[in-house]
Amino acid sequence: MNQTHANKITITVLGPFQVRDADGLALPLKGAKNQALLAMLALSPDMARPRRWLEDKLWSTFGPEQASANLRQALSKLRNVLGASSDILRADRSSVSFDPRAVTVDLLEEVVPEDDRVELLQGIDVRDPEFEDWLRQERAALQSKLAKASPSDSRGILINCRALTEDPGRERMLGEVLSNQIGENIAEQVRAWRQSEGDGPLPESAPISDVQVSTQLIPNGEGGHALFIKATHQPSARILYSKLQQLDRLEDILSAEIAVSRTVFEAADQIIGKLPHVLDKDRPETRSTALSRLGLYRMFSFEKDALREAYGLMDQAFKRDQNGIYLAWASMIRLTQMIEMAEADQKPLLDEAVELHYRAMELAPDNVLVHAIVSKVRGTALGDTAGVLDLAQNAVDRNPASAFAWKSLSEALILSGDLEGAFTASARACLIARTSPFKHFWDTGHCIVAVACNRPQEAIEAGEAAVRSAPLSRPAHRHLLALYALEGQLDKAQAVAEKLAKIEPGFSLDRLVNDDSYPVRTLRNKGMLEPIKALL
Repeated sequence: MNQTHANKITITVLGPFQVRDADGLALPLKGAKNQALLAMLALSPDMARPRRWLEDKLWSTFGPEQASANLRQALSKLRNVLGASSDILRADRSSVSFDPRAVTVDLLEEVVPEDDRVELLQGIDVRDPEFEDWLRQERAALQSKLAKASPSDSRGILINCRALTEDPGRERMLGEVLSNQIGENIAEQVRAWRQSEGDGPLPESAPISDVQVSTQLIPNGEGGHALFIKATHQPSARILYSKLQQLDRLEDILSAEIAVSRTVFEAADQIIGKLPHVLDKDRPETRSTALSRLGLYRMFSFEKDALREAYGLMDQAFKRDQNGIYLAWASMIRLTQMIEMAEADQKPLLDEAVELHYRAMELAPDNVLVHAIVSKVRGTALGDTAGVLDLAQNAVDRNPASAFAWKSLSEALILSGDLEGAFTASARACLIARTSPFKHFWDTGHCIVAVACNRPQEAIEAGEAAVRSAPLSRPAHRHLLALYALEGQLDKAQAVAEKLAKIEPGFSLDRLVNDDSYPVRTLRNKGMLEPIKALL
């Protein structure tokens, strides 16, 4: 265990202020201004503030010299109380800060407190007008956050799927298939209902849809068709997505060819990303969509603190709209934390991942994306090869336009020993997700699959694609380091090692090569860490 982790502190700002050490013991922190100083740092951007800002908030009635002396004295007292954790509190001539990697704050971890009666920094009495003004603003911001997140009955997002054509034949049918595929991909990720016009217009009593997804197929005179897709937010007429592309064969829609699948996946992804900006803020599905979307961004960073935040975001999304997809994502986050060694105690993470995936399946037994996610969890946590393959194959059969489904199938095929099938499925997932903001997730996975399939050049190409999309991605850099060393490109390998030392606390080449718990299992199993020793 490294020193930073061992000396970590936890700060409570919801309710009475409190600081606990790594063992959970409350520190005897006396003095309202000392407490306020730590609280302001904990709630500041990047946990840092200029010295003068802190002096103004706590000693606004003092002259500059006396205020500076008071701050120095407070910092000295705080370091004494923090003891072994004193290096967490940093100060130089211009600023004071925390090491954010070693400080946990309940408000930031919980995202939104469950009880809106909880007061921020309850009972703190600093008696400085500048501090009181700051505290009023912070409490008002918290109340605003609570008001926006207050749950109400979730009715789900209503999506009208239609084909714009007068022809009741083949083109209309295929247009409706395509618009419904987009609607289905949205409904897998958020609570939504699809609304179809069928053979006639909607009755006047039908509710107005939130989103309309329309497709239009126009013959281009050369045997092919122009496909136009448009999604609009009906109440405001805002365009959420539009695209014009050429189709050489209409059958590509039914056979879910790569170009069509990519468009379906892309359309759903972009529409979901914009929903929180157009739907009424008081709807629980609006808030849950925003929380879960942010959670995905944090999860796919694979960074320790970001993974914890991602779990909190998914947990809050579920509490506002009890959709099983959020439990499935939470299960995957716990599994990722376990794989990335983000926490010291691995067993509780594994147990929780398993429990969450069972609950996700109970709440959303027909959700294809849930099947795809829990397939990975079952494979890693339970080693259920047959069950994993069944779940993943079902996900692909029901939604061949899902890059998540194809990735889960690839991992299931790896478990079953079908390396060629795994490589093909993974490559297809990357092609479908090419325009996703999380494309590095699929590229990194393809890099690992290519390593397992003894395809080092394809692995390098996928790894390089991943780091282009996500320059701070640790998993991609780890595999590239080994791959460059394997190919004799030691200069490139050394450059990657230096990059990892900057973006991954505690990284070393010795740890990568000799620590069996370091998360490069595929590289270790393939004997690909040996060439790295040339860099030691």
